[in-house]
Amino acid sequence: MAGLENPQKVQIKRLEREVEVWKTKYFGQLKTDEEWEVYIKKSREQALEQSKQKVLFWILGLLWFLLVIYELKQ
Repeated sequence: MAGLENPQKVQIKRLEREVEVWKTKYFGQLKTDEEWEVYIKKSREQALEQSKQKVLFWILGLLWFLLVIYELKQ
C-alpha cells in the first residue's frame, strides 16, 4: 500500500498544478452571469439601434425616389 500511496500523491499534485495552470490561462476568459446579462443587454440595444437606422434609410430612400419622380413629371 505504501508503494501505491506515493504515486497517487504525485499524480494528485501533478493534477493540482495542471488545474492551477488552467485557471491562470483561461479563468479570465470565463464570464459571470452578470457579465453575460450586460453583454446580452448591449447586444439587444445595438440590434434595436441598427433596426431604427435601417427603417430611417428606407424612408429616406423612398422620399428621394418620390422626389425624383415628382421632378421628372414637372
